[in-house]
Amino acid sequence: MNKELSIIAVVIDNLEITKRFISSIRQYTNCNYELILIDNGSKDKKAINFIKKSSDICYRFNKRTDLAKAWNKGIELSSGKFICIANNDTIVPKGWFKKLRKPFEKDKKCGMVSPLTLWNYNFGIETKRIKSIKKSPLLNQASSLIKLKRWNQGVWGEFLLFKKKILDEIGGFSEEYLIASGEDIDILFTLYKKKYNVYINPEVFVYHEGGASSFVLGKKKQKKIWDDNYYKIFKKKWKGYSKDI
Repeated sequence: MNKELSIIAVVIDNLEITKRFISSIRQYTNCNYELILIDNGSKDKKAINFIKKSSDICYRFNKRTDLAKAWNKGIELSSGKFICIANNDTIVPKGWFKKLRKPFEKDKKCGMVSPLTLWNYNFGIETKRIKSIKKSPLLNQASSLIKLKRWNQGVWGEFLLFKKKILDEIGGFSEEYLIASGEDIDILFTLYKKKYNVYINPEVFVYHEGGASSFVLGKKKQKKIWDDNYYKIFKKKWKGYSKDI
């Protein structure tokens, strides 16, 4: 039976963080939903068992794979009309889904919605064209949706809501990015190219701890992966769509 919402999270060990995430999802998601956990090569047996027992659908990669591939596997397994891609170091508030989906109800060209997070508030990828939203006058109006300026504003991939039919249309996340980083900005630009609109709904604040990937990879390795994906892949791929990138 199809669900209204599929929530997809990729997990690598980090048991206590994952417990906190799942607890908030189970308490505060009030719709017909499924929780899909992708175990991306966890080694902690307690974490592996918890992931299996705590998910509605679980898929395990015995060997760690790239984040985009793991997310796409979750999308493949999903049955929801809406798809939420969530980092497992986030915490959702009460009634988040009903509020977060509002832009899809108001705009037929809505392609993606993000809650307000501290990371998105300070968004920036070292380019003159992509600007932070922190000075947006709409941030002072908690009930106002923030429609991002195409090619000029963006959101990170920490917590994103899509319609599944749109993800199917664009082919999900690009799997050319290795390990993790770049795939979230890439899907943002893919939606812009397809003339879809992207929104932030500041009615919903999602806490994002951040740093879960650096805990697994190490800060130096994480930075190298980001630099390789951003400078060698992303900038080259999207050069023609933004002069200042």
